[in-house]
Amino acid sequence: MTSNTDVKNKKNTISRKVGIFLALIGATALAIWGVYGDSTNPPKMSAEQFSGHSLNYSLQKIADATVQGGAPGVVLLVRQDGKEVAISAGVANKKTKEIMPSDEPLRIGSVSKVYTASVILSLAKEGYFKLDEPINKYLPASISESIKNANKATIRQLLNHTAGIPDYYDVRSYLMQDWSQPITLARMLPVSARGDSDFPAGEKFSYSNMGYILLGEIAEKVTGETLEQLIDKRIKYPLALNRTYYNVKHPDNARIHGYGTIFRPWADTYDLWEHSGPDGGVMATASDTAKFLEELTFPNGKMHSIGQKMLKTTVHAQGRQEQGLGLMTITGKDGAALIGHTGDVFGYQTIAFSWPEKNTVFVAQVNCACTALTYSLIRNIHQAIKAGRP
Repeated sequence: MTSNTDVKNKKNTISRKVGIFLALIGATALAIWGVYGDSTNPPKMSAEQFSGHSLNYSLQKIADATVQGGAPGVVLLVRQDGKEVAISAGVANKKTKEIMPSDEPLRIGSVSKVYTASVILSLAKEGYFKLDEPINKYLPASISESIKNANKATIRQLLNHTAGIPDYYDVRSYLMQDWSQPITLARMLPVSARGDSDFPAGEKFSYSNMGYILLGEIAEKVTGETLEQLIDKRIKYPLALNRTYYNVKHPDNARIHGYGTIFRPWADTYDLWEHSGPDGGVMATASDTAKFLEELTFPNGKMHSIGQKMLKTTVHAQGRQEQGLGLMTITGKDGAALIGHTGDVFGYQTIAFSWPEKNTVFVAQVNCACTALTYSLIRNIHQAIKAGRP
């Protein structure tokens, strides 16, 4: 006679075997993706190519080279002393060949984390919670009991990715999630909770989107408001960011199609909804994104006190990157400190950085899953700003 325990053990064994099988398939697919997925050829441009030229000329050169390197379309914007130069190249829709606009909202991916972090720090400033308190103090038991580090991981550690909480992106989720549906805590918590914590809370840096989903949940629990309401009330309306949206799939009937998902390098991702949730749910124009970053990082910015808090203490992430409480800093070989964030969701890439020393903010957006372009764009725009004439 078979006991309930035997049946349960058999089910667990089958589940583990299925998980291993899916992991092997996924690992193979990821390896293939790494070789064939991002086929772009990032342009490597020298400072000499920009020397003596106007910023408009240099940005157009970078945009054209980026499209020639494989991106369907690109938007580049530089904001200096409150004045903007914005250009675009390529197409917003490969099927219709519609020209890429420079003033349309686009999915900014993990740059959204700066917005969520700003809300969290403003709430902490108002006394809703303390940054060094454990997160289980502000989460229902039904949630915190699924998170291995919840009794020790703090709000600060969620902000700077040192909480040790596993991400919800893994091979099984890539294979089995319905990415046409919005990302929610209810959907992603079981993915993150499948295994143990990545490491003891506070031990080291490890990027986790799940941490920001939990931050959004905490913000909503302590205020009784949705994160959309909090972003609107604390960021969008005070800064007049009229074309910034949270968790809206196609705001203003946004026309820019993105291309490329995991396993499908050039699939049209316009109807997917991976751009949702506190970790990646913002859509914004390049201009709005630049204005927000300026208000956070410039001495006279309306949110400068929040920006300072983000950067007061940092942890080493990788290479020349330091991670703060929402914002990161990249230090160039020339000593320039660029403050901002990068972001990608299926089919879209955004970089957004402030260079306070030059009173400058720059934003680049491309409509493909082309991560190879990220540091090419940062480097080339940095060089153009440094070498060009006003």
